[in-house]
Amino acid sequence: MIWINLGIIVLALVGLGLYGFLLYRNHMKTDIRRVTRLTERFKIRANVIQGLVNEIKQHVDTVNSSVKQMKSYSVKVKDEAMELKQATVGLTKEIKRTAGIERQDVSTETKI
Repeated sequence: MIWINLGIIVLALVGLGLYGFLLYRNHMKTDIRRVTRLTERFKIRANVIQGLVNEIKQHVDTVNSSVKQMKSYSVKVKDEAMELKQATVGLTKEIKRTAGIERQDVSTETKI
């Protein structure tokens, strides 16, 4: 009697397993195919987005390096503008002195 009950249980488990396998084969197989297709599409889109992000990062790095270069040029221009201003003031004084417009006295006694 126990052997009959065990046989029924084993056959029920085997039948249940066979039924589950058939369900998987008929219903779940299409869902799994759909999920794998969606996963592949997602991976492709993620790769495209990553490529675009890398391209944008490269452009940002290029712009940053250009900004740094422009800053260094602006410092050079500022320094050279100061030198030019000083040279202009000196030249203006020299022209006035040479033309006799502005006279530098030799001694302070002549002013008094």
